[in-house]
Amino acid sequence: MSNNIQSKLFKSIFSTCLIFCVALGISCQGKALNIGETMPDFNLKDYDGKDHSLSQYKGKTVVIEFCSQECPYSRGVDPDLAKLHTKYSNKGVVFLGIDSHFKTQPEEIKKYALENKKPYPILKDVENKYADKVEAKVTPEIFIIDKDGKIAYHGAFDDRKGPEAQPTEKYTENAIEALLAGKKVEKAETKAWGCTIKRVPKN
Repeated sequence: MSNNIQSKLFKSIFSTCLIFCVALGISCQGKALNIGETMPDFNLKDYDGKDHSLSQYKGKTVVIEFCSQECPYSRGVDPDLAKLHTKYSNKGVVFLGIDSHFKTQPEEIKKYALENKKPYPILKDVENKYADKVEAKVTPEIFIIDKDGKIAYHGAFDDRKGPEAQPTEKYTENAIEALLAGKKVEKAETKAWGCTIKRVPKN
């Protein structure tokens, strides 16, 4: 096969993959982050217009939840995340939600958060740029960052099989407990489940 034909074939395959990824609402750019890598910083506003960055919480354990009020799986874990916030926020653990759904506006996020008593800031990821940067794909998807800014846990909130099902293994809470105890997270990576993040359509 000539180099010219090989080049055309590669471009064709790449284009097909790109179209497939966009159709599914997932990112084809960047690379997935590994446990132990530094979590990229962000500068995002919450639904009240207040600025937040990951770097401002350096020295603390940070639980980041990619969320969407449009997703029943994301809504299903909201009460449990609120309980974790109550249990651990006074121990120096920071909780942040990030909404990357391209259609959801800050005023809608605020209305939902107040009505459903989400007790921590929900940040708006305009044009899903941060979700693309960290390769977040679904809601809910959890990243837990240790005091050194490294990814200590990434994946599902727990092992439930449905939005309102009862879990048998609490991945997020177990990871928080390990970090507070100065231990390594035993199960540091799991497969996140939920709704695909609906990204800005590509032209």
